[in-house]
Amino acid sequence: MDNLIQNLTRLGLKEYESRVYAALVGIGEGNARQIHEASGVPRPRVYDIAEGLAKMGFVSVRRGTPHLYVPVEPAVIVHQLKSGTEQAAVDAIRELESLSLDARTKHSPIWYVQGDWSIQRHVGSLVAGIQKDMAVVCMDYTRIGEFSRLIVDASADHPVSIVLPNGKRGIARMLGSASLHVPTSFCDFFQENIFQKIFQGPITMDGSSFMLEYLFLADDRVCIIIYSQNGVRSAVIITLPFIACVQRQYVNKMIAHSERIVVSPEKEKV
Repeated sequence: MDNLIQNLTRLGLKEYESRVYAALVGIGEGNARQIHEASGVPRPRVYDIAEGLAKMGFVSVRRGTPHLYVPVEPAVIVHQLKSGTEQAAVDAIRELESLSLDARTKHSPIWYVQGDWSIQRHVGSLVAGIQKDMAVVCMDYTRIGEFSRLIVDASADHPVSIVLPNGKRGIARMLGSASLHVPTSFCDFFQENIFQKIFQGPITMDGSSFMLEYLFLADDRVCIIIYSQNGVRSAVIITLPFIACVQRQYVNKMIAHSERIVVSPEKEKV
């Protein structure tokens, strides 16, 4: 019984709530006296706790003299408790991430994050802060679906350009009003020392393999670089104006020397 009570409390019930509910499951139904005897919860507390469980939907009440309390199926209750715990965890992470983002924005112009949820959170923050326009460098258009909603929403209010250094593959439809561009060769130095080394393959350094996935640039102010290091996905967020501005100029140069892709209506239906 003690192990059961501990598990129920881990799921979010208080100790007396756990004892009353467990006692009811054990006896099937009971009044305050019977619950007290089965649970060990002080009798003056049983009524309030049982009524509280009824308000939570964990027990039903047969009104009478005395009242009888009947437990809801354990599988239903455990599912509700588990769902509530998982949602609380998600909410806590979101709120903590928000606090962390605010703190880092105030104190550091460059920081790192890991994990898909955190990366999505920061890209969403970048999109929400667009003032003029956004540029996205996407190494593999077949994977851009993870950010499609953010891009579509951004393109409804601001110009959005998507640069595809590795060509047209994977394009089935447009993303809102965003324009699609495939860069062409234009400057030998840029082509050999930047484009080919950074945008067209992995970078190996000190035993690690780095692969660029995306660049998100909002105006000339914020840049998010999403990459994998030995298969672990991470992102660098840069709010240092002159770095973000230089990166944006590189991307603007690619856009200026690119082939604009127009998706036909027939292809959009794919």
